[in-house]
Amino acid sequence: MKTLLALMLFLSVFVRTNGQENKNFYLWNTTSVVAGLSPKSSLELSVKTHYLPSENFRDMTYADLAVGRKLNSWFQLGVAFRVSQMPKENSDDIYEYRPQFVTKVSATTHAVKFRTTNRLEYLSFNFGEAFFRYYHNLFIDFPALAFKIPKPYLGEELFTKLNGNGVHLGRLYGGLHVWESGHVGVDLFYVWQKLKSAGYWKGADVLGLNLKFKM
Repeated sequence: MKTLLALMLFLSVFVRTNGQENKNFYLWNTTSVVAGLSPKSSLELSVKTHYLPSENFRDMTYADLAVGRKLNSWFQLGVAFRVSQMPKENSDDIYEYRPQFVTKVSATTHAVKFRTTNRLEYLSFNFGEAFFRYYHNLFIDFPALAFKIPKPYLGEELFTKLNGNGVHLGRLYGGLHVWESGHVGVDLFYVWQKLKSAGYWKGADVLGLNLKFKM
């Protein structure tokens, strides 16, 4: 119960702090399928959609294909490739192509799990300049509140352009692992986002649903 109250307090602070800002509200959905290639290697396919309800508009869709290999119990290396489509109402759609080199580290202490991903990626587009970027996240999974589910979690993401522009996107997460079994997982979450564009930071609120399947 203390963990749940802390999670609610964390979210309410950010909502109140940014309540006067004119922000977009998004719905995100990610569906992923993980297949084991060997006891230490896996293949993952994921599809994610960003939807802007206020304009009845699909803001972005991407597909990821990733291969990872565990080197030990806490460290994994991988490569991935992403294709994204960003629809435009009055111009041609923008397509992005993103190869990625990925490392993942995890550790558990006192029933609390820490997960971090670091990624070097190269973003190229059918329109616009290509650039390298560094991505970092840290997620903390807390013990179940009751009856093993749901399990609350907190997280953060930072995106840093390596072309001299520095950090341009940050996110804070608060969510629940609503359902977890051997082959299916369901997450519900809230995201507080800040994006730097044309020298200004613009906020956004997000509600999201993750569906995860394991084969």
